[in-house]
Amino acid sequence: MPLYSYKGYDSKSGANVKGRIDSDSERNARQTLRQRNKIIVAEIKEEKTSASSGGRKPGWNLSFLEQGVSIEELSNMVRQFATLQGAHVPLDESLKALSNQVENETLRNVLSSVKDSVSEGKSLADSSAAFPKVFNRLYVNMVKAGESSGNLSTVLERLSGFLEYQVAVKGKIVQALVYPSVMIVASLGVVVFLLVVIVPKLTKVFTSMRVEIPWYTKALIGFSTFLQNYWYIPIFAFVAAIYFGNRWLETPAGRKKFDNMLIKAPVIGPVFMMLGVSRFTKTLATLLASGVPIIAALDITKNVVNNIILAEVLEQAKIEVQEGNSLAACISKSGVFPSLVTHMIATGEKTGELTTMLSHVAKSYDAEVERKISKMISLIEPIMMIFLMIIAVTVIVAMVLPMMNIMKQIR
Repeated sequence: MPLYSYKGYDSKSGANVKGRIDSDSERNARQTLRQRNKIIVAEIKEEKTSASSGGRKPGWNLSFLEQGVSIEELSNMVRQFATLQGAHVPLDESLKALSNQVENETLRNVLSSVKDSVSEGKSLADSSAAFPKVFNRLYVNMVKAGESSGNLSTVLERLSGFLEYQVAVKGKIVQALVYPSVMIVASLGVVVFLLVVIVPKLTKVFTSMRVEIPWYTKALIGFSTFLQNYWYIPIFAFVAAIYFGNRWLETPAGRKKFDNMLIKAPVIGPVFMMLGVSRFTKTLATLLASGVPIIAALDITKNVVNNIILAEVLEQAKIEVQEGNSLAACISKSGVFPSLVTHMIATGEKTGELTTMLSHVAKSYDAEVERKISKMISLIEPIMMIFLMIIAVTVIVAMVLPMMNIMKQIR
């Protein structure tokens, strides 16, 4: 829903007033201000904030990573919100304090609008739901459950802990991807330098000395010449591969195939599977502990795992649980989730401690993911060093052998 800023006069006192209001049109905003707030509007305009414009784009975004507001900023805001509510500060005053101290302009505008909406009598959940790019369904449903139960501060504490968990997961993924990416770029830089700078200089020597060169040296020189004359072709191919790859991933069939390959891939597959399981169990445990019904919790959780294969299992589980079946039986039947997960869920359902069991599974898989990522990073450096050595030795052998023939001719 668009956000409008306005300036005008109080019809009773004549005092100057200004503020923000969310409405589906400028005309309705004027009518609301005139009829409900008794304000004569002198100036009104729509605010162009990224938080008030439409839905979510498909991709690799984690559940709270939205345009204009990072997961870290949202996590800090919710932690402060929980602290204020825990200290029994009135809701509108808490929102006002938050809007005054957050640094992100988008989040500041959104919180100010939410505060105005709450002051008009709307619930915090409904007010937040107007900004789906900042507050997604998980946030809205948890807040709604907290308001219904009268335990908003407790729910915000849980939500803050979950957001901090999301920040930690994001950090693990970045940690796993940044180092190998840097090593690959450095390796490619070294290879290009050898082929574009070193090989042409040695080629001139071979040509001037009219030395006979072997086939592998000719192949290397040919590749070097290609890079010098048609350097734009590999760059164009790389950009095109990224563009069409992203287009393919945006299709349901492409994303499903990619996700299936990802969780079945050697080495990295188990890590991504564990991340998905960890997100599933942590999210579901947080929602259930906050009082969100299990059907709604499963519907929200399927969008958090970021894997279509797992999401389809959870969608089917939601349907079967709605029909009266157990969650563990539904998940076990799919054959996708590890047996440990289904066993722990089954135990939790039997004992009435499902939330506790899900939390235990999440902690266990978090620790395993961290261990595997550390192991992978420790293996990357020697693997990349071996790769660089192979490239360097290949170039050296291809270029040094003709040089040795030159030396023989001179002798």
